[in-house]
Amino acid sequence: MYDDFLARILEPDVFLPSQFYGTGGLSRQLDGEKRLMIAILKDAVECLNKYRGARSNLGNSQYQNALEWVEDEGTEWLFSFNNICDLLGFDPDYLRKVLIKKEGRYASPVRGKIYSFPVANRAGRGSAPASP
Repeated sequence: MYDDFLARILEPDVFLPSQFYGTGGLSRQLDGEKRLMIAILKDAVECLNKYRGARSNLGNSQYQNALEWVEDEGTEWLFSFNNICDLLGFDPDYLRKVLIKKEGRYASPVRGKIYSFPVANRAGRGSAPASP
């Protein structure tokens, strides 16, 4: 009697890989943290597209924040670009390169300030200084 009981307890369970690992992919319902990470990445890409070339302070600020977040290669912060890409299964270096290359293509040329200098009196040019 005890031998049957022990045999049933110690008998290995048979699982299919899909039962053990789940259905996989992003099609299954994601837990809250992954959904938050997807939303953060999506918001950054949308800010880069929406506020590119913005003239308002708010739009320019949103654009700069998103660009700085993408360019930052640090991993200290949980929701850094590198950490989010790694946890979602994206290559952060490749995605960063694509996003920054896209931004470089659409960047407006930097215009320097134009300074005007007073023009010297041309009438007195070449003449000898007046004597006292």
